[in-house]
Amino acid sequence: MNFLVRYQEPQVPIVGQIGAVPLYWLRSPEPLSYIGAWWIAPALSSYPPGLRRLLLRLLAEENGRYPAGRLAEQFHRLGWEMEWESSRDAIFLTAEGLTENLSSALSLLHEVVAYPILSGPAVRHHLTRLVEAEIRARANPAYQANAYLQAHLWGKSYSITSIAPIEALMNMDITLLSSYYEQFIRRGLRGIVLMAPYLPESIQKWSAWYAPLQYDMPFPLQMPKVYETRPFSSAKQVSLRLAYPWVRPLHDFYVYYRMALMRLGGYFGAQLMRAIREEAGLTYGIYAQSESALAGSYMIISSEVARERASEAVALIHAEVEKWAKHPFPTEDILIEVRNYFLLHSMPETTREWAYRILRLIAAGLSPESFIQQTQQVNTLSELSDFPSIDLPNHPIVQVAVGTDANIFALECV
Repeated sequence: MNFLVRYQEPQVPIVGQIGAVPLYWLRSPEPLSYIGAWWIAPALSSYPPGLRRLLLRLLAEENGRYPAGRLAEQFHRLGWEMEWESSRDAIFLTAEGLTENLSSALSLLHEVVAYPILSGPAVRHHLTRLVEAEIRARANPAYQANAYLQAHLWGKSYSITSIAPIEALMNMDITLLSSYYEQFIRRGLRGIVLMAPYLPESIQKWSAWYAPLQYDMPFPLQMPKVYETRPFSSAKQVSLRLAYPWVRPLHDFYVYYRMALMRLGGYFGAQLMRAIREEAGLTYGIYAQSESALAGSYMIISSEVARERASEAVALIHAEVEKWAKHPFPTEDILIEVRNYFLLHSMPETTREWAYRILRLIAAGLSPESFIQQTQQVNTLSELSDFPSIDLPNHPIVQVAVGTDANIFALECV
């Protein structure tokens, strides 16, 4: 892909304050508006596994101001819809809909957060649904591989729903819902992104959800090497997960690490995809991505491979990562190809897409301006000498395989 990609900067938001909460406003005349808010709300091991997931279910569907099931109906009447999401350290509320009903939608969103139902039969009903969904998910080898990987990476710093016994999920202490809600949702709002033609007055009362926070989060001091194989009798494939140490988003050269990671496994013609899929025929897809949180940052390679060729796939992945770590861009043509993919991926197609990205950026500690500046740096790359020397990982610290009882990590364990 050595064609010319001309980087077009997205709109820089107007930065203001709603009380103590930063507001990033994208002035937009579009008929649809968007709002996103993020709360500091970590999945702490001091709370039961699954409690945050249960809380988000209740916030999305149950409300003290509206009868059961009527919350979604209120949004539909306004031409709006909302969604709750979470990362390891944060909870996100996003909503979009008709600009003509923006003020009313913001008032309704405020009631969603302010008047949740956190006790009674509704809570038990949603807990049962959560457990049933977890049981179904655990029947998938890929889900189990992700679960065991996450448990090894994050340890006791976070409560991991996916490896907790089902009995522990079903019998969790739901009285802690109110405690978690009061500590983090009522106090943890840290940023708002708004895409709209004007600033509605109804957004001002959201500032009441900001307050200083104090909580203990145990940080892993050292990650031991872990090689784990789990049998799965009905699996025809093995789900492989390999994790390497990685840099945090605030690293000075983070943008170049992102670009190197894209070269390894960030698009269909990337290095791993060509070597493992196209040349060796070991998988349909293999990807490399980063995962960062307050407790650490990792590069994760994931793939599904045929059971009888799992050891071969692991050995080949190791060889390709070692080559990549020494020379992430072996030729200038490859550098330009990845630069073009990177720029195309970095340029949002719509203002709404950019607003959503800003929400995730500020939650990670990055400003929209710094993101644009980093992308501009990539835009100037034209020769191999332009790419700085960076220290890339070449030895996995955690490897997980689900789908076979064969010790596919035998060489590493010798």
